[in-house]
Amino acid sequence: MKKKIFLMLLTFGVILTATYPAIKPKASKRNTQESISYSDKGDIYGAGKKITRGDIKIVSLKGSWKEMGEQYGHLMKKELKDIDTFLDIIIEANEGNIQKTDSIVNHQIAQTPYRIKAFFEGAAKTSGFTVNELQIINAVERIGGLPKCSVAMAWDDYAASDLVIGRNYDYSDSFALLKDDIAVTIYQPSDGSLASATIGYVGEIYTVNGLNEKGIFWELNNGKPSANIKSPDPRITGTTMLFESMFEIDELDDMDLFFNTVNCSSSYIINVADEDEGQSFEWCPVGVKHGGKDLPDGLLVSTNYYVNNEWSFPVPSDIQSWEGITRRNNLIKLCDSNKGKIDEKIMMEIIDKTIEEGGAKNKLTVYQLVVVPKTKTLWLQITGGSKWTQIDLNTFFAANSTR
Repeated sequence: MKKKIFLMLLTFGVILTATYPAIKPKASKRNTQESISYSDKGDIYGAGKKITRGDIKIVSLKGSWKEMGEQYGHLMKKELKDIDTFLDIIIEANEGNIQKTDSIVNHQIAQTPYRIKAFFEGAAKTSGFTVNELQIINAVERIGGLPKCSVAMAWDDYAASDLVIGRNYDYSDSFALLKDDIAVTIYQPSDGSLASATIGYVGEIYTVNGLNEKGIFWELNNGKPSANIKSPDPRITGTTMLFESMFEIDELDDMDLFFNTVNCSSSYIINVADEDEGQSFEWCPVGVKHGGKDLPDGLLVSTNYYVNNEWSFPVPSDIQSWEGITRRNNLIKLCDSNKGKIDEKIMMEIIDKTIEEGGAKNKLTVYQLVVVPKTKTLWLQITGGSKWTQIDLNTFFAANSTR
């Protein structure tokens, strides 16, 4: 009976849309309700630790990639089951999804780097899932739809102090059902590579949002409205390549080298930052160009279309880009009106404004981030769940670190 009810909601697309509230928070109530650091109490398994606050999970892993997988599989067993159940229903709802899933997972298995294979082997020992089942869970977003996101970064003349990033993660409305299954995962590999954190759905061993111990931040937006093209040959997926890069890149200048060296599997907009500046890379199978050059120094705003006019691609309409033009213009106006005053609290207010209020948040926004790379501080808010919660990533990176 539960599966039938779930499927009805998914089929008719009424999840959270009929009663979606317009949110108008007052500045005096923007203080975080929780502040989480590594010293907080949590569940322990080996060198791994899981801290839960409301809907938010923070899981800290340390050791070899196989050991980190074992820690993850044990600590996140319940959430992995949630994702697996969600995928079963999506796949069963449409016969075409079975072939789609097989194709995605077969390609994913063929191109999985060794460190991630070792992670899955470890997780399979403790989670109750096979490696192949974990690969399916890892593909939840690729099976379930396409992301539609927005980001704003402010520094120098636009910021009150340190560079600050605001990010809305938008997805298919059915993903609102997974609000209990969003996690911050901190990896501390024993192989000498950099400690890194990702933010996303449990079971995703790749990067759509991330920050490493050197304060380099990554986030991914869908760029298909501008360049809906497929790679002409087999390539490792861009999200996997971004995940690999987090453990190796220690300064922002290296991002140019990375994007100009690695061919992309699909069309993305990758926005990156350190404590001093933000950069945008419009990355697709036929090349890469810098985005955001139309904006003043100290400001970067990006949604779901390419803004570099050197591309030969036609500019998509607002409808084709999921109101991406409106969302970008709204965020630019909000940042301009707060120029010189943007700190983490002002950024929370900016990205929390709905499209109707002149912002970018919409009925598809499933979670939101605010990040300050200099202090390695993250704030996370989940739509329909936990309110702004502060996470001191610096304490997690420093925990038991040998560097």
